[in-house]
Amino acid sequence: MDDKLAAIFFLFISISISFFMYSGEVTRNFFYIITYIAIIYFIFITLKKEKKIHFYLFSWIVFALGLSKLLWVMLTTNEQYPLIAYHYQISGKRLILAAFVLYAIEHNLHKWKLSILTLRIGVTIMTLLFIVISVSHIVFYLKTGERIKINSDAPTSGAYTFTIFSLLLMYSLKYYVLKHYRLACLIVMTMTFAVLAATETRSAIMLFVLFSAGSVILDFAKSSHTSKIIYGFAIGGLILAGAISGHPYYNRVLDRIDNLQTEITSYNQGDRNTSVGARFSMWRAGIDVFKQHPLGQSADSRNALATTFINQHEGGNPEAIRNLQFHLHNDIIDTLSLQGIFGGIIMLLFFAVLLLYPFKLVPKGYEFLLLSVPVIYFSQGDTQFYNRESPYFVVLVFGYLLMLRMCHRISSEKK
Repeated sequence: MDDKLAAIFFLFISISISFFMYSGEVTRNFFYIITYIAIIYFIFITLKKEKKIHFYLFSWIVFALGLSKLLWVMLTTNEQYPLIAYHYQISGKRLILAAFVLYAIEHNLHKWKLSILTLRIGVTIMTLLFIVISVSHIVFYLKTGERIKINSDAPTSGAYTFTIFSLLLMYSLKYYVLKHYRLACLIVMTMTFAVLAATETRSAIMLFVLFSAGSVILDFAKSSHTSKIIYGFAIGGLILAGAISGHPYYNRVLDRIDNLQTEITSYNQGDRNTSVGARFSMWRAGIDVFKQHPLGQSADSRNALATTFINQHEGGNPEAIRNLQFHLHNDIIDTLSLQGIFGGIIMLLFFAVLLLYPFKLVPKGYEFLLLSVPVIYFSQGDTQFYNRESPYFVVLVFGYLLMLRMCHRISSEKK
């Protein structure tokens, strides 16, 4: 029974993660089904079997994060900006539900066992969806020249989740599915570069370049002499193919990366109406309104005060004022400006625990850096925990990585 329950959890989580950027309906349905199973399981083991509640740090910090969002919605009135309250309400509810899934996984981390067949089914689903999502969006971009959004409300949001999805897939292929994984991972890496370039999201491209370069150099150094030759030819071939066929991307992607320094310089010179300039204006406004209301406030109050600050101190930055209706493009500052010091502390604790897991809470759990580094990095220039979708995706990925530890890795000898 335990192994069957483990298989259900793993497959449902894998399906929900895989369809996240393809079909929101499929993702949510599988997410809700597994959360209801987890709640029933929690009630059974707590009230009937063990008659006590265990403390699992990450499960409870996720629960606290979700509860803090719901409490903010209950304690504030948001008539002018109901969308912000709506997002907080839905994301809060989903985080609380996801906490029960994590509780069940952490409770059985050393009890449940995953068969290699179950794991390979889950990774196969992820691989198929990765191919479908990548190919369809690359074709769309080549036909239209428009930035792709990957089943999200903005190109940036889609790029963030796709980066994590790609890293998760390559890790699964390398350590749990394929003995000869290099070609498959290089293909995934190449397709990811193409998709991220089509989103034109600078932060995602730069982070993925760093992850990819580091992993390729490390893997190349550890491989055998024969593998080095084959590996080198494969990498060279993919680079050559990219150089020949990737010209539709070059100008727009490179221009956006080059403009990063230009936008920073423009902001310092008083021209603040840019993507980077708007972020600087919103961050300054968010810190200022937090100082005025350190215990929190409604979105109506926050946005009115932020608008006044931007008009007085940021030259009325129109791009910043336009984005106030959504969020402040920084998870910590956005949380502090609305939920005050207590909400900010919970958000910081969540990031701290997410970063501590690979070093303190899980033996040699360095794979969790594939999630924690992107999430924390992206949250400094945008918000991952404002909208309805991203928060529970992050928690599901964490649960997936935990469940991988219930199955033995393939041989890690040099190849």
